Amino acid sequence: MSLPRNIGTAKQACAIADVAPSTLRNWLRDGLISAVRVGPRGRIWYDLDDVASMRVEVGKNAEQRIRELVDSAPEFTLDQVNKIRLLLHAGPPPSGGDMP
Repeated sequence: MSLPRNIGTAKQACAIADVAPSTLRNWLRDGLISAVRVGPRGRIWYDLDDVASMRVEVGKNAEQRIRELVDSAPEFTLDQVNKIRLLLHAGPPPSGGDMP
């Protein structure tokens, strides 16, 4: 088996994808990225090109999913807004019952 051209450590891969090591391991386990074991200690070296492509894909999917969730979320009621204000210590609710 030949090594990928652009390999790096878990730390490098995490920095490229801006993810936690556990996410990197999950991607590897799920076959979404490739890696090789190198040396007598069997250290894992990740294909950094695969990792970079995952960042792009996850970013696109995450942005779309966030938009869908925000668009489908119900509006806060005045009572909910007032409770949030109290929790955040933002002062008393406005007079007249208007939402901010």
